[in-house]
Formats: sequence, C-alpha cells, structure tokens
Amino acid sequence: MSFKKVKDILNQLTQEHVVFLKKTEELKEKLDNQFSEDVLDELMDFIKKDVLEHARVEEEDLEKALEEAGITDFDVEALNFGHRTLDEIIQHLEYLIDLYKKGERKYRGRDLKSEIIKTADEFFQTLKDHFTEEEDFFFPDILKYDIERFE
Repeated sequence: MSFKKVKDILNQLTQEHVVFLKKTEELKEKLDNQFSEDVLDELMDFIKKDVLEHARVEEEDLEKALEEAGITDFDVEALNFGHRTLDEIIQHLEYLIDLYKKGERKYRGRDLKSEIIKTADEFFQTLKDHFTEEEDFFFPDILKYDIERFE
C-alpha cells in the first residue's frame, strides 16, 4: 500500500471540513431564527450521519492506511482525543433535545431552548477548532512522512 491512499483520505477529510463548516453555519442560523423540532432533527442527523462517519474514517480508515504505508509512530490517539471531546458535547446535546421533545422547557432553571442553542454553538466551535488542529498540525505531520522518504 502506498502513501497515496493516506493522501487521498487526508484530501477527502479536508474537503469534508469545508462542507461541514458551511453546514454548521446554516444550522446555527436555523437554530437562532427557525428553532423547531425539525431543525433539531436536522442537527442530530448531520451529527450522527456526517460528523460521526467522518470521525470513523479518521479513526479507522486513516489509521489502517497509515499502518499499510508503514507509518507506525504517528500518534493516532492525539487525533482521536478531539473526537472524545465532541462525543461528550453530542451526548449532552442529545439529552437536552430529548428533554425538549418531551415537552420540557426548562433545564436546571434555565430556558431549555437557549441551553440547546448554547450547546450546539459549543459543538460547532469545538468542531471548527478540531478541524483547524487537524489541518494545521496533524495532517501536515502525517504528510511529512512522505516528504522524509525522498530526502
């Protein structure tokens, strides 16, 4: 297996980052201006289908491609750590949305809708920061292995 597969996966992931950040902006606008159960469903659908599949590709496909390319000293766990942080926010967001769908309108004495929007914003910002970290640090760190082979 060549390094090309690793590059292809990194390219795919980077392209998805652009698409996902655009989607988070759309969802943020909808949550702020058109808050409804349909928007909440769209948000969770985006997270569960797109974002979690993206994370799976990073954790499984990329790691396998790195191994096949003979890159065994890259710290994949550092990459995966960001996913754990996102998972915690997703779990809390899901909990809040479930409360909302059951007819609750308060969470710990605060407005539940505001809490959902605040948690979604935290998710969007954390996702953006994670993508930046990947593109500025992790992905270039992986790509240097290809460069080093030709030095």
